[in-house]
Amino acid sequence: MPCDHVGGPELIEMAERWLREQAVPEEQWPGLTFRWSENPEEGMWASIVVEIERQGNNWIVVRLDRNREKVAETGFRKL
Repeated sequence: MPCDHVGGPELIEMAERWLREQAVPEEQWPGLTFRWSENPEEGMWASIVVEIERQGNNWIVVRLDRNREKVAETGFRKL
């Protein structure tokens, strides 16, 4: 059953779009980390947090938390 929240592939798209808009060269992407957090209106979880990190030429999901409590800060951000 697919998730109804932002996942790794969507966060990767957001991160790459942001990096290109900021004119960050791809050779500077390794080591960068991005987070998406949300408090879904429906579903069994009060909040979802997904983090990705660029390792070499690949994006890796390094965190996927589904919580029973809401998070204070939501949305997309570079860590």
